[in-house]
Amino acid sequence: MKFIKKFDHYISAIFIITIIVIIATSYFTFKEFFAANNKKQQEAVMPLFSLITSEIIRPLTVSQYMASDPFLLDYIQQDELDNKVIFNYITSISDRFNTMSFIAIEKHLLLIDSTNKTTDLSGQDAEWYHRLKVIDKEQFTDFGNAENPHLFFDVKMMNEQREFLGFIGLAIDLDYFASKFASFKKRFGFELYFVDEDNNITLSSNQIMKTTSHHRREAVVNINELDWYKQYQSQQKKAHEGLVTTGIFDTISSDLIISQMPIKELNWRVFIVAPPADEQGEYWLLFIPKLIIFLLVSFALYSIFALCIFNFTSSVVKDSETDYLTQLPNRSYIHWKYSQLHQEHDHVSVIIADVDNFKVINDTYGHLFGDDVLKVIAQKLSENLRSIDLTGRWGGEEFILLLPDTDAKQAQEIIDRIRRNIANIPFSPSSTSKKFNVTVSFGISESSLADVSLQDILAKADQALYRAKTNGRNQVVVHLE
Repeated sequence: MKFIKKFDHYISAIFIITIIVIIATSYFTFKEFFAANNKKQQEAVMPLFSLITSEIIRPLTVSQYMASDPFLLDYIQQDELDNKVIFNYITSISDRFNTMSFIAIEKHLLLIDSTNKTTDLSGQDAEWYHRLKVIDKEQFTDFGNAENPHLFFDVKMMNEQREFLGFIGLAIDLDYFASKFASFKKRFGFELYFVDEDNNITLSSNQIMKTTSHHRREAVVNINELDWYKQYQSQQKKAHEGLVTTGIFDTISSDLIISQMPIKELNWRVFIVAPPADEQGEYWLLFIPKLIIFLLVSFALYSIFALCIFNFTSSVVKDSETDYLTQLPNRSYIHWKYSQLHQEHDHVSVIIADVDNFKVINDTYGHLFGDDVLKVIAQKLSENLRSIDLTGRWGGEEFILLLPDTDAKQAQEIIDRIRRNIANIPFSPSSTSKKFNVTVSFGISESSLADVSLQDILAKADQALYRAKTNGRNQVVVHLE
């Protein structure tokens, strides 16, 4: 939950800072229009910044978030995986952000993407995987899929011991990307060049990025090879020597205007190369109404953005902190909830419940029927409790209940009523006409919430549960100090 809050704040901050940068840049740009023949670039830069945030920064941010999702990290370290669970996870992300998503799992040497394609990482098709995993970096941008070129944001997944677990991320369709920026070229007459830390052009609105070469090995272009950049470098050198004054947009000849913006998240720069505007008379009349429209659109975009983030985080929290079978809170959520109890409550009764002879039920009637039994018991455990009480699945056939501001005697009365209700439920497996009852044993421990960990209370509740089991099962035992 703490991570989700940080994620919300981080994304919101990025959006707000982007809007502030856009407005501030618009101001200085407009001022520069008159100082440098009222250049036309300002009209293009505002929507361009938003587009870069949407199409490049957001996929990277989402990839970083997935790489640290505790639910996913725990799941991929299991000895056996259900590919459907993994596929549903990455597909939900892919559908939400309209991108391709993927996960490469080191332990199982398996790559799954949102097109439901699986790849053996030990094969030749996984060259990128072995190439990137040995590099001492946390995230990469890489080109792949020669038939349908994509820009991949690869983020390493690491466990708490900083052991490598694989890669996860999103991928941008270059055809889609090119079409997005081609519209800017058509509208404003400029080219866009995205340049990495090695000065290689990674993306462009120009055909310079179109290639079928694997990982673009035969199509890498360094920006230093372009004539306009050579002129730009020469002008920048003169500017540092005090021979010329430069602004946000720098005219390097009578034909070109150059601007650049850093993309710090990728250690990239984006260059905008445009011709100067020929006519300047209408800018004052156009700017104010356009600015008002821009602010209204920005507010609407922020509202939509905040709603999308809320829905996204809510979905991730629900998936990562809810037991799939019983739909009860899982162990992770129980730990978080217990850590919050002391803010409103003085003491708590913790109850551990264990289904009696559950292995026999599974062995006799099958695991599907055993799952049905757990669902029914989960429902009965949750019934007739207060809104402040909490029931969760602790693992296997064990459940846990937290009853704040409830002493052991009160808890025993409540739990004994639940125990009797469960014991009176007739279960009838489809494989037989016989009906039988299932019982549950309970261990209760009461404690103050001041400086007492959940593990300490659980240890006492476990001792009480053990006595309930050894004393014949189907009973409630309270731990006595």
